[in-house]
Amino acid sequence: MGMQKFDHIAAKSLDDAVTQLGKFRKSAVVVAGGTDILGILKDEVHPVYPKVVLDLKTIEGLEYIREEGGGLKVGALTTLTTIQKNETVRGKYGLLAEAAHAVASPQLRNMGTIGGNICQEPRCWYYRGLDNSFHCLRKGGDECPAFRGENRFHSIFGSMRVGRPGCSSNCPDNIDIPRYMERIRAGDIAEAARIILESNPLPAVTGRVCPHFCEQGCNRVNQDSAVSVRAVERRVGDYILENVQSYIKKPVAENGKKVAIVGGGPAGLACAHFLRTKGFAATIYDKQPKLGGMLRYGIPDFRLSPGVLDQEIDFVLKQGVVAKTGMQLGKDFTLDSLKKEGYDAIFLALGSWLAKGMGVENEKHPNILPGINFLEGVKWNGPPALSGRVAVIGGGNTAIDAARTALRCGAKDVVILYRRTRDEMPAEDEEIEDAIKEGIRIEFLVTPKKVVLDGKNLVGLECARMKLGEPDASGRPRPVEIKGSEFLFKANWVVSALGQDQNLLGLNNTSFGAIKLTKGNGIDADPETFQTSVAGIFAGGDVATGPATVVEAIAAGRKTALNIEAYLRGDKLRLAEGKGQAPILRPINEDALKESERVTMAEVEPCNRCLDKEDYITLKDDKVSMEAFRCLDCSCVAVNASDLAPALVALGAT
Repeated sequence: MGMQKFDHIAAKSLDDAVTQLGKFRKSAVVVAGGTDILGILKDEVHPVYPKVVLDLKTIEGLEYIREEGGGLKVGALTTLTTIQKNETVRGKYGLLAEAAHAVASPQLRNMGTIGGNICQEPRCWYYRGLDNSFHCLRKGGDECPAFRGENRFHSIFGSMRVGRPGCSSNCPDNIDIPRYMERIRAGDIAEAARIILESNPLPAVTGRVCPHFCEQGCNRVNQDSAVSVRAVERRVGDYILENVQSYIKKPVAENGKKVAIVGGGPAGLACAHFLRTKGFAATIYDKQPKLGGMLRYGIPDFRLSPGVLDQEIDFVLKQGVVAKTGMQLGKDFTLDSLKKEGYDAIFLALGSWLAKGMGVENEKHPNILPGINFLEGVKWNGPPALSGRVAVIGGGNTAIDAARTALRCGAKDVVILYRRTRDEMPAEDEEIEDAIKEGIRIEFLVTPKKVVLDGKNLVGLECARMKLGEPDASGRPRPVEIKGSEFLFKANWVVSALGQDQNLLGLNNTSFGAIKLTKGNGIDADPETFQTSVAGIFAGGDVATGPATVVEAIAAGRKTALNIEAYLRGDKLRLAEGKGQAPILRPINEDALKESERVTMAEVEPCNRCLDKEDYITLKDDKVSMEAFRCLDCSCVAVNASDLAPALVALGAT
């Protein structure tokens, strides 16, 4: 924008200035050494452009610094450069010198005055009118534009966190990522670990298998590339396991209340952990011989080492959580029996373990393997002797995991068949890229119609070509079959990875009435409080939402623990956490304003990858620190025009 024509009036005295302002009123603006005048004129901040600029800097006798009456007197038109260089100010009033030095640039400090700086109008758009639509961090957005050099304010006190930045807002568990990144920058990884544990008791797990929604919300993508949050969290998680005794946090006092958690996956483990820290007796019941749920039996070891998982679970148990494994709901115990044992509340975290079928002819053939059953079978029985070509049906993480596992089980050729395109695949991009690097092919816009047999032998799949139509309920384009496009896809094995349903066997064999279910056969739990239709029984994770991510399950477990605590204390159940956050002063990470290359983890060459060793190697501490310095620590930096006013208040100025 360009500046319009205006009249410039040089005030002869303070009385003259008062007279001129009374004459021109709102059509006049004052310049007295503040740094806001260009913004007001050039950016047209005001709805009415000023006709007169009244210059107060021409008034004599208002530029001085002198000690008087046991204090310091500073004239209103004393420049900031004069203040910051004055020996008396530097020696006795260092905070004022530092605040003056922190304002803008040397050129502006040469012109700017203390009076003008204190009285200047805030340039931040947040203050420019109640009806403006500028979407900044303070108004519920993800970022303050000052980080991009727009309306920048300089602050020796740092910035103000008045809302959740993009990374934390995108994280289902609302982990305060900038806060722990700041601790890593300060060299305090131990405190960074404590911050993560406030929300997530399994960071070594999420550092390996979380889909890192946080990185998708990272504002740094507008500059170069997102911060490698997952890689940093992985190292912090490993640090916790290396120093586990320092982080075991038993409750200060027991509260006498007992809670049963049915299901030992990520939701159940998180719920038990947070209940235990508040003094509840928490007991996990799980049908498997070991806790972990889908983490243990559904995620390949090359993505999540069972040794790491064992240590994470041991960390939870060492806080006093009790585990009862090999106990299946409806067979070894019931909800009635849990109540009779004196449990005050129950959390159902049963997961989703029933594989969905393809719904085609002959799919019960022994060479047709349900995806989750295939992955679980490898865990229980070791790698099956696969040979020839394996076709994997689906486009999610289970399909990718199954394809990569099949290749490591001896298959000569693995092909994923997906009915949409790459853009619609729900699997993580990194997992897809890893599969491609390993030699797995993906055939898009293909769907199976029936299993083709020659006697009892599998020949392959009769498939059809698809095209994308209008969006369906998921928001993705609906795949539409192209008539007459059928073809034979030869395969020796087929793995069907089309999702899972909930297994609710034994759930409603109760004396207190049935627990309400959803149309999709999940448990109908309030999405904010996790309360079911039966008082005192809560549900969360996959059993309520259907298959989701590890971090979503952990978030459900943590938030359920908060609601169980409120319920048993007779308090109102908590609502879901919003974007708001109590204001917190933050230091500004100036290093992050420079362009920098994203740190990545070293990886095993595709030709050397195997079933039982992780593909990626945890970052070293120096690389973790480098990546933490890339974090913008997104906050509102327009809390005040400069730090001069707060510094003067702190010094008791009048």
